[in-house]
Amino acid sequence: MHKDGHIGLTLLIFSITYHLCNAWDERFIEILLIALAFSVIPDYDLKIQKLGLKNSFKTLAILLTFVSLILFAAYGFLTKPYLLYVATLSTALAILFLFLFAMSEHRKFSHTIFFGLICGAFTGFFTLKVFEDFYIGFYGAFLGVFSHILGDLFTYTPFSPLYPILKRKFSLKLFKSSNQIVNKVMLIVGLTAFVLLYQGGTVLKLALNYS
Repeated sequence: MHKDGHIGLTLLIFSITYHLCNAWDERFIEILLIALAFSVIPDYDLKIQKLGLKNSFKTLAILLTFVSLILFAAYGFLTKPYLLYVATLSTALAILFLFLFAMSEHRKFSHTIFFGLICGAFTGFFTLKVFEDFYIGFYGAFLGVFSHILGDLFTYTPFSPLYPILKRKFSLKLFKSSNQIVNKVMLIVGLTAFVLLYQGGTVLKLALNYS
């Protein structure tokens, strides 16, 4: 699936799940926004690989990762300037992901449950330090990646979502990931579900009041 399809699927999954569980709370929007951001990140492996900078990027990525981690250790633990705290670890994480994306083939490392857990752990750490709530970041990032994996399972290209534990590749082969009709319909369905289900249609009521 493409970006619009993944965003729509994430909205659909969250809206239905929270509606059935009647679990709407003040953290829902924060978790959803993080999930939407992470629902499109796995496909950036392809864009990075197209840059064709594997050899030079490998050395730079390793060097900058160590530098950023050292900065994080020096400033993050000894003091508490949260902007610097988040920035240094964000740099390290981003560079590490760029390195792994560039070194692996499309739909490998970035399309795994393991990748989702890593994203969840790091993002949860951020939200713990900034908002004093680990679960906002963990659930948002992990479920965003999980939603992406779920969406791609419907497409023709097989991949290994449980790698490296299980290398077997899966695919339901229902449609091409580039199918614009499917992607647009999924986005519309996801947006509609959110508007209709969020806290009993709060978004719809607000829209009608302002119309």
